[in-house]
Amino acid sequence: MIYMDLKKVFIIFVVIFSFFWCPASSFAEYRSDRLVVWVNLEKDHDAFNVDGVIVNSIRSGRIDLECGVDWKDGGSMLYMKKRPVGITNDLAWKVFLKKDKIALRHLNYLLKSFRDAENGVDEGLDGIVIYSNKNGPHMMNLVAGKKKIKSYPLTSNNASLTAQDVEEAFCILLPPVTRAP
Repeated sequence: MIYMDLKKVFIIFVVIFSFFWCPASSFAEYRSDRLVVWVNLEKDHDAFNVDGVIVNSIRSGRIDLECGVDWKDGGSMLYMKKRPVGITNDLAWKVFLKKDKIALRHLNYLLKSFRDAENGVDEGLDGIVIYSNKNGPHMMNLVAGKKKIKSYPLTSNNASLTAQDVEEAFCILLPPVTRAP
């Protein structure tokens, strides 16, 4: 009987101690703002305007509804035209299509060290999403700080590429928030 009472007292003590010892900030916040780089490796050669589909989806709010990301009011940003210095098509090609490990490390460094005082970005970016037509239209992503590249085919059985295919792939490959709350 005394053993059970001591066990209960110990458990209560541990629970109370953990509430006071653990920082409150670890329970307090959750970030939903995404900071992502977009690279279209086929921009000059592709008849289908993938960039336009992404921009229109964000402006219309369709991406917000489908992906659960608030691009307009939530602070999420897509670096498409004004890409971070150093994140070039050539670097993306080396990382995503050539699988160059040195280029991958460099890209990860650029993502994590990016700062944009004008937009209040001081903790780096969450990742990068690219579009390529090599071996069929597909999108790929890299989450900042990771080594694994995810790929998502946009069409199957030689079907024509549609805006819905692009939006769906973008939503699936959108990197999660990697910055601290």
